[in-house]
Amino acid sequence: MKYNFHKSKLYQTLARVSEGSFARYLSFHLHQLFQKLNKYPNDIVIETASVCNLNCTICRSVKAELGRKNRFMSLAIFKKIIDDIAPICNTIGVSFCGEPLLNRDIFQIIRYASDRGMCVSMLTNGVLLNADARMGILDSGLNFMAISMDGATKHTYESIRIGGSFDTLVENIRLLVKERNQRKLPHPSIDLQMVITQKNIHEVDAFAKLARGLGVERAYLKSLHIDRSREDVDYVKNLEKDYFVNSTTLPARYMIDKKGNLELKDKGLCPQKVKTPVITTDGKVLPCCFDIFGEHVLGDIANQRFLDIWNSSKYINFRRNLAKHRRLPMCANCLPSDYKTINKILF
Repeated sequence: MKYNFHKSKLYQTLARVSEGSFARYLSFHLHQLFQKLNKYPNDIVIETASVCNLNCTICRSVKAELGRKNRFMSLAIFKKIIDDIAPICNTIGVSFCGEPLLNRDIFQIIRYASDRGMCVSMLTNGVLLNADARMGILDSGLNFMAISMDGATKHTYESIRIGGSFDTLVENIRLLVKERNQRKLPHPSIDLQMVITQKNIHEVDAFAKLARGLGVERAYLKSLHIDRSREDVDYVKNLEKDYFVNSTTLPARYMIDKKGNLELKDKGLCPQKVKTPVITTDGKVLPCCFDIFGEHVLGDIANQRFLDIWNSSKYINFRRNLAKHRRLPMCANCLPSDYKTINKILF
C-alpha cells in the first residue's frame, strides 16, 4: 500500500504539470516503469458509452452487431469501479466502443475519478464539443483528450467519418483550445489523430499543418486495424483493398506475405502483457480493448470486486495460457510485439 500511495501522489503531480516535452517524456517513461513493477493493471479502460453518433467506414464497432446492448454506464456503477481500483490503478480511459460525450453523466464521471487522483483520458470524435460540452470538459479535470479526425479536408473527413461535419469539428477544436488557454488551465492536453489509409494518405502534411494551426499539443498518425475475430468477408476485403497502406515509412501493423495476404508484422508475445482490461457499460470485465464483442467475460463489477476478478483462477489462467501467447482469434491481428511502430508522431 505504501508503494501505491507514493505512486498515486506522483501521478497526481505529473497530471497537473501543464506543458513541456520533458514532462510528457518523464510521465510516459515512469508510467512504463510502473507497469513493469506493478503486478496489477495501471491502465484500465472504462466504457462509458457503447453508442456512437457516427458511422465511420473503418470502424468495426458500428459495422457489426456487437452482441452487447447499446447503453450508457451509470454514475453509480462508475463510482463503484473507481472505489474498487483506486488503490492499484492511477490511469483510466473513458472510451471504448462508443462516443463518451453521449453519456449525460460524463462530466460527473470524469470529475469523480479526477478527485480520486486518477489521470483520466478520453478518445472522442469531437463532433459534440459544443459550448456546454466544452465547459463541462474544462470543469471536469480531464487530463488528456485525443480527437479522431482521419482527414484534413471536408471531403476526405466526411467520406470516412459518416455523419460528422468537418467544419463543426474544426471550430469545436479551435474553441476548446482557446477557452482552455483563456482560463489558463493546465489540461486537458489535446491530441489529434488520423488513421492512415489510402483515402487520406495524400493529406498527411495538410493534417499536420491544420493541427498546428488549431494549437493542439500533438498530432499523430495511427495504423489501420483490421479485425478478423469474427470473419466478415465484405468488411475485411474492403479494408484490405481500399484502405490498407503498404508502407515502410508510415505506421502499419501488417505486411504482405508471399501469397499476397496481410499478416501481422511481429506475432511475438502480447505487447501489453494482458494488463489493459476493459470494463463495459454494464460492468463486465474484458481482457482488453480488442474484445469488442465481449466474448471473454472474466467477471462482473456489479457483484464482484475488481481485485477478486483480477486474482481469480479464471483470469490468471486466461492471462498465462491464452492471451499472452496469442491463442485467440482476436489476438492474431491486434498489435505487433514491437507496438511502437503502429503510430507516428508528427509533432
